[in-house]
Amino acid sequence: MKSKTLFLLIGLLVLAGCEQGPTGDWQDPRVILISIDGLRGDLLTEPSFKRDCPNMSRLMAMGTICDNVQSVFPSLTYPAHTSMISGMMPQEHGIVNNRSFFPEKNFADWYWYADTIKTPTLITKIQGKGLVSLGVSWPVTVGAPMDYMLPEIKSVNDTISTVDLVRKHDYPDRFLESAKIRGVIPEGGNPQGYDRDLLLHEIFMDAFSRKKPHLSLYHMIETDYAQHNHGKNSQEARDAFMFMDSLIGNIMAFLDENSLWTSTTLILSGDHGFRNYQKQLAVNKLFEEKGWLTIEGGTIKDWMVVGLASGGSAFIRLKNPEDEEFKKKVRIALAQQKEFETLERRHMNNLLWSPIETDFLLLAKKGFCFVRSLDQPYIIEKYGATHGGDPRSRYLKTGYIAGGRGIEKGILKNMMITDVAHQISALLDLGLAPD
Repeated sequence: MKSKTLFLLIGLLVLAGCEQGPTGDWQDPRVILISIDGLRGDLLTEPSFKRDCPNMSRLMAMGTICDNVQSVFPSLTYPAHTSMISGMMPQEHGIVNNRSFFPEKNFADWYWYADTIKTPTLITKIQGKGLVSLGVSWPVTVGAPMDYMLPEIKSVNDTISTVDLVRKHDYPDRFLESAKIRGVIPEGGNPQGYDRDLLLHEIFMDAFSRKKPHLSLYHMIETDYAQHNHGKNSQEARDAFMFMDSLIGNIMAFLDENSLWTSTTLILSGDHGFRNYQKQLAVNKLFEEKGWLTIEGGTIKDWMVVGLASGGSAFIRLKNPEDEEFKKKVRIALAQQKEFETLERRHMNNLLWSPIETDFLLLAKKGFCFVRSLDQPYIIEKYGATHGGDPRSRYLKTGYIAGGRGIEKGILKNMMITDVAHQISALLDLGLAPD
């Protein structure tokens, strides 16, 4: 009994320590930015949306909506989320993909760390303002200077559970543990799917209600997985959006019950749209067939040319770009493929761009998707949905809904995803420079 009592006492002391730290005031202006991964612009105009998602529909009726938000290129989660809080494009802020370009690691390293962002963000601007910040599962926030943070990071090789990995990088230290002590987090396990998003939601609501942050960044995930695996129009995708709507309803109910709409702006933003496909392209298997790349044990061991697959696009790099003879061979081989369009650097513009190391940019044609797999043929038939292509495509446009303090009622014909950062900067007077 003594040991149990001692354990509980220690737990309460830890909790007390975690309670220390800045707290806002409910009367202060605040912004909640919720990213709903894969919130398609066209979803907002579907007749069933009002019935399936009553809470998001209510917010739409309260404030501003846009079903034509242009994302970044490539239209991927990590570049888009960074543009959402920096107001800059990937070529400026430096998060140019979800994954960094290390073929020998099978592109396993993601852009987890905040110090890889090259430009100011809402997070860095809020420092020194006396304002409280909260982040829950927001991409590229490991090590970010936030008051309370549960970053998005996962084990790519299953060498450590995601929960244990997050525990190493949350802030303040033992932020995750303090939620566990209060019963927010169950013991053990590595939740996935709806369980993961429900857990993140509980952590968000717990921290938000206690700490009253002025800026909250919160990433909802399962809508992305459901569309990737089952298609954008699948029942699974529909169910995922209905589930996220119920979580958003909890947040809106909290604002209702505490009369916070006059001080709070609630923004829901997608990061990209989706396009269905019927065939997958493993571009590095094409290079292996040509003898230009070696694969051993599911890993790229040596390469003369290699591709980083990004769904609707692929970035092709030559080990020796000065070898014009070999470059010509690659150019011809790519031109012979009918499944994608090939661009070289001289064809790229400010939107369809690529990092300086990229020699060719591939854009998948309708019905095709680039994948990283090294253990399947170059082309296989497989159904799903993807993004990462030309953000000007109607199918890849994302959505925006906002209501509450400082938001006028109306419909915007179009937006850039970078506009979100500048709007929040203006609402909180953060001084983020316009692009």
